[in-house]
Amino acid sequence: MAGQDRVYRPVPGLSRKEEERQLQMIIRVAQENLTKVETKIREMSDEVYEMYELLETEESEAKQALTLLHNAKSQLQESKRELIRCRKARKKPYFGRIDFKDPRQKKEESYYVGRVGISENTTDPVVIDWRAPLASVYYENHIGRCSYTVKNEGTFEIDLKRKRTYEIENDRLKDFFDSDVVANDELLTKYLAKNKTAVLGEIIATIQKEQNEVIRRSPRRNLIVQGAAGSGKTTVAMHRISYIILRRTSGRRIFISSGATGSC
Repeated sequence: MAGQDRVYRPVPGLSRKEEERQLQMIIRVAQENLTKVETKIREMSDEVYEMYELLETEESEAKQALTLLHNAKSQLQESKRELIRCRKARKKPYFGRIDFKDPRQKKEESYYVGRVGISENTTDPVVIDWRAPLASVYYENHIGRCSYTVKNEGTFEIDLKRKRTYEIENDRLKDFFDSDVVANDELLTKYLAKNKTAVLGEIIATIQKEQNEVIRRSPRRNLIVQGAAGSGKTTVAMHRISYIILRRTSGRRIFISSGATGSC
């Protein structure tokens, strides 16, 4: 899919009521996707069990069953990885939003940004993965003209109109704010006050421009990061690993050319 053919998503409302409506819609999609994957895993697990039973039959049938079993187990493992992504999406659908005007489109567009992508009908992303190229403008750019680069497709210019950050807990919208700087001291303090596991999962909402550049730097070059104790080196390293892994596997799961890869 070429850059100019990226899926268009209109700008949703800005009021709290409209944001709450959007949240419930995205939660519904995330739950439907999670339910589908859970059902798929149960069915595939039954198939694998039946194939194990088939292996106990005569040898001529067992050879064929062994091949089928190998394929089924591979598909089951992939579905389990998808289940992990869907559970993350269902627990906390997104933490950010970008509104922008692409000169190639007649109207403004908007995307929510989350830990993983959430897609409706497999081709319509309602949330893009934080590691997607388009999501980089949430971390790296101020309001105004900026650009993002998609591997093998080039660099695309856009006019960033809004960056909005959300605090969502237990399926409820607790707070949100618009800012030209992603990290808000109050929000960052809340995250850092949580335990280590929570911080590693949620700190992506407050990544700074310099940290984002380190995370997205090409893995083909050596990189040395220096900083005082407690400055976030380990957290950045963990998210860099996550980013590199996704970029190496994203070819199978691309939904829009802006790089919204991975979905539930």
